[in-house]
Amino acid sequence: MLPFLFFFGSSSFFNSKVSAETHSYDGKSPYYNSCASSAVTKDKKWIDSVSYVELKLSTKCKTAWAKVTITRPAIYNHEADARIVRNTDGKAYTCNSSGGNGVVNKGQPSCYTSMVYDLDPRKAQAQGIHAIPNSDAYKKAVTIWY
Repeated sequence: MLPFLFFFGSSSFFNSKVSAETHSYDGKSPYYNSCASSAVTKDKKWIDSVSYVELKLSTKCKTAWAKVTITRPAIYNHEADARIVRNTDGKAYTCNSSGGNGVVNKGQPSCYTSMVYDLDPRKAQAQGIHAIPNSDAYKKAVTIWY
């Protein structure tokens, strides 16, 4: 779907750095090594009246990931997606990335991305989109950097 490519392919959301960092938790599921068991929500932004994006942080693993939630089951495929971005190198993952659980499809309420290592001085930002039915338009929201 065009809105997903435009939103997630847009360079206006972050500045790419020269080289990407490599950390053992990058690209892994939040459930890897039980990272999700120590999850806290650092920020939550409503995308529209029925969906929101959260910046999740594992205090145990020092990682961050994004989660987008629709307050009702999705009514069509590719209805919502999330993205996590790390500030130091621009490394980013979506729900469709390895370690994520796939975009929000018909009947599903949410999706999450894989993780980025997020120990200071690194910060991460969650981004979420919710497609508008019967159009190529979408709404988006971004969290704070944390």
